Amino acid sequence: MPKATVNGVELHYEDEGDGPALLLISGLGGNRLAWATVVPQFRDRYRCITFDNRGVGESEVPAGPYTIDQMADDAAALIDHLGLDTVSAVGWSMGGSILQSLLIRHGSKLNRAVLLSTLPSYTDIQSGWLDALLALSEAEVDPLARGIVGMPWAFTPQILANHSRAFEFAQLAQQNPYPTSFEGYAAQAAAIRVYDSRPELPNVATPTLVLVGAEDILSPVHQAAEIAALIPEAKLVVLPRGGHAMVLEYQPDTLREISAFLEAG
Repeated sequence: MPKATVNGVELHYEDEGDGPALLLISGLGGNRLAWATVVPQFRDRYRCITFDNRGVGESEVPAGPYTIDQMADDAAALIDHLGLDTVSAVGWSMGGSILQSLLIRHGSKLNRAVLLSTLPSYTDIQSGWLDALLALSEAEVDPLARGIVGMPWAFTPQILANHSRAFEFAQLAQQNPYPTSFEGYAAQAAAIRVYDSRPELPNVATPTLVLVGAEDILSPVHQAAEIAALIPEAKLVVLPRGGHAMVLEYQPDTLREISAFLEAG
């Protein structure tokens, strides 16, 4: 497993496939395995780079709180460590916030950007949702139970009404070989809770796709539309089906849109 020391923190990453470099950025509390079913779909056309943000997976867990800009700087330093001039990137959920910061702070390193199921700043509902997850994590509630409680925020009734299938997805949290500590989760949570990309988004010059599912209740369509309206010439695509985890639940449709945008460049 390769590792890189960036900004004084050791990050673990994976680098596989052939073609133009594609950086995949995970969300809150998630490690590189969030992309485990996506990479096989892309690695015949792209050099797929996945990594554990600071605080999760096999990366170091420095004392928090972290900031989104700090994690974006980590990603930029990883691009440099790999000797890459530019990459395309996909950021999912908090990974999309990190990618927004990359667009603002390190835009010259990005060819194209896909902001997937993400948001420009937290609402009161999102902050309350985060409080609940932090309480469950601090209480060391079983990962399976936490996964089940969180599923309605990520998946649509297609999955939720099929309890056997829903249980399979819930078990993924329990089967994670690199569970996220409360310290790492809380440090990342502090970053996403206060981040607001909106003042700087009009300065973004990188071609950007903002992609969201019409059924996403965690980062609703209006937040995607707000991002797309602020980034010059950004493309907004709203898929008719899919929630916050549509890259898993409606993977063919989601990856088709991502591929079409990346290949248009």
